Amino acid sequence: MTIETLKQCRKAGKAIRAKEKEIASYRASAGCISGMRYGDTPHGRGEPIASQEAYVETLELLQNELKEKRQARAPLRREIKAACEKLSQLQKELICGYYVHGYSWEEVNEHCGVNRKQSQYQVKKAFEKILEKT
Repeated sequence: MTIETLKQCRKAGKAIRAKEKEIASYRASAGCISGMRYGDTPHGRGEPIASQEAYVETLELLQNELKEKRQARAPLRREIKAACEKLSQLQKELICGYYVHGYSWEEVNEHCGVNRKQSQYQVKKAFEKILEKT
């Protein structure tokens, strides 16, 4: 595993978190969508669609994008998790929290209960074990 793999996975993790936030805010702004009706005939020639139907279609598009991002991250995630097998629990949580899930160092450190200096030391030791020597 290389540092490039870690960076790619972190970027994918951040994109997934951003898409999840976008979906959550979209759902929160929906209001009441009761009264949803689907017609049997397709809309054509610029015919307007109901706001409820537009909401569902947009939500489905967002969810499909999220699914694609998760599928793209899956091989990177597996590679990192496999490389982290020989690490201590704290080192696994630090590496996976930051690089796999895309959390900030502050969030990861708070979750693990360590300060920034301790996490820097643990991550450095983890890198010595898992990164390929070039």
